[in-house]
Amino acid sequence: MLFKHRHLLEDLRERGRTAPAEIISVKTVGGGNHLRAMWASDQDLTAQWMDCWMHLRVVPKSRAEPPFEATVLTRMHTLPLEGGVVPVWYDPADHARVVVDYEADVQGKMHNLAHGDLLQHRYDQRLGLAWTPVRDALLPVMVMAERGRGRVKATGLLGGLFGPAAEAAVVAVRGAAPALLPQLGADWFAHHDISVEEPYGDIPRGTTPDDAAGAGLAIAVALVSLLGGHLVRAEVAVTGRLGADGVLAPVTDLGGRLTAAHHVYATRLVAPSGNAPHGSVGGPELVFAADLPEALSSTLGRHALRTFVPPA
Repeated sequence: MLFKHRHLLEDLRERGRTAPAEIISVKTVGGGNHLRAMWASDQDLTAQWMDCWMHLRVVPKSRAEPPFEATVLTRMHTLPLEGGVVPVWYDPADHARVVVDYEADVQGKMHNLAHGDLLQHRYDQRLGLAWTPVRDALLPVMVMAERGRGRVKATGLLGGLFGPAAEAAVVAVRGAAPALLPQLGADWFAHHDISVEEPYGDIPRGTTPDDAAGAGLAIAVALVSLLGGHLVRAEVAVTGRLGADGVLAPVTDLGGRLTAAHHVYATRLVAPSGNAPHGSVGGPELVFAADLPEALSSTLGRHALRTFVPPA
């Protein structure tokens, strides 16, 4: 049945019109684990589907067309609720031909999740968090500090993949600390351990140390944010291999990293100047930086948080 749904969706995308539709009633049909679909992972919005009948009130975008009702069999990723709205395509000459654009519905959920997380980063004022593209996905990297003996720790998958990048990033920040973090004591790094985490889910399958090396800049940016009190701008992603001397080296597949940033609605990607020029059109703004201080100027908020207390 749903192969007809797919055919109708493709046909109406070419010949029909799109509109929002209010859900009057909804009922799941057939087999399948609907409870599982109700609580499907936000990390994989296309993995679980359920079939359902929906009675809809379609509201055409043109005021010349009156609203109308239709009943459709469709697939959805999460169980919709009465009163909710779904995107549909319809035939203006035959209102019996209506189809729910379940792909657009999923994309809308992804949009809301990404924006929700980015806004949480901003409004919860989470210092020490930066966004970095790794293996065609945008991942947050979180850096924390605690009293210790100057160690750099990256556990689990991060230990094997991000370990060298984390070590180099901490050395680079430590070397630039007199200029970047003058409030720190000269021996601060010797008496604190730095931990690096990827806090939201697993690293993408197939990620290699070479892919992860591009996270070096993000780790350094997050560390400077943590220690200096400046938020990483929520709309900015960064990528770059960072040497212990603070110099940025080019990354592979900048186009893929730019696409990854675009998919979760970053509006700026800071990258090594060695990757310039890049002929991308549209998507996030590309800002090129030669070293860590230059990258920070395009990544961190101008002023430290009022509530920030410098680490002891």
